[in-house]
Amino acid sequence: MLDKNYCNDVSAVLVTYNPNSELLVAVIQAVLGQVSDIFIVDNASLNSTFAWLDQLGEQVGTRLHLLKQEENLGIGAGHNVGIKLAIALGSKFVMLLDQDSQLQEDVVIRLRTAYYELSNIDGFKVAALGPQYRDSDTGALSDFVRVGLGRNHFNFPQNPSVTDADFLVSSGSLIPVAALEVVGLMEENLFIDGVDTEWCFRAKSKGFLIIGLYGAVMTHTLGEQRQEIPWFFRKRAISVHKPFRYYYMYRNSVLLYFRSYTPWGWKFADMARCCKMAVFLCWAGENRLDFLKMISLGIVDGLKGVSGRRHDL
Repeated sequence: MLDKNYCNDVSAVLVTYNPNSELLVAVIQAVLGQVSDIFIVDNASLNSTFAWLDQLGEQVGTRLHLLKQEENLGIGAGHNVGIKLAIALGSKFVMLLDQDSQLQEDVVIRLRTAYYELSNIDGFKVAALGPQYRDSDTGALSDFVRVGLGRNHFNFPQNPSVTDADFLVSSGSLIPVAALEVVGLMEENLFIDGVDTEWCFRAKSKGFLIIGLYGAVMTHTLGEQRQEIPWFFRKRAISVHKPFRYYYMYRNSVLLYFRSYTPWGWKFADMARCCKMAVFLCWAGENRLDFLKMISLGIVDGLKGVSGRRHDL
């Protein structure tokens, strides 16, 4: 018997790279019964055999597809592999997921329902809808991001839980195939970071809305570890990634600064964020030199227009 939250026109695309098997099983179990198919695109993981996958298949009407890649394609290309197959199977929506994001049981149907409510309004074109995420370490619940002064949130009286956003994190985003046909697929040359931000900015430049839905929640892990640093006579906890990630964060930010469709408000806000992050990382212990090396290399490559995967990191 199919679950009441089952959406037969939605496929999930889950990109993995050296996942924690126990956490990945929980991620898959959370979305089982909410979508028709799950495409697991594995970017040449070294530590996972996926031998347990068959035990999860066809439990509640959801089909599982393992798509093992011969090399690490990155998050954008990985999503595109799954998106293309989902479209080929006739899905009307694609739900993007990371290996550490766990949906609540009704997230997909709530996002899908909000999409149809908004689509019935003349002139409204929705490119993506996303839930709030709860930090798995702190329990803090996210808000949706709008940058720039004097900008009011979009108001939809029929559903006050709906708001607009400048961008969404890719994980948990529900994207109608009709929007993908206009906006295009994910940009593969960004490789990891900023892929979701770039796509949202591109969609908004074509007249689409990016929608957040309060009350729809997923659990999400921020960073590989959380570290406390001294900051103005107190301790502040920050999420810390492996050093190579900061190369892509800073390089891709610089690349987006030169895109005509990137909002100026975001450019200034992101420059401030990057400066603050660099200061934090200077206090992040024994890896500070590695962090600063990756940041500097990323900025230089961004200014040069270098994109794609850098294999020497």
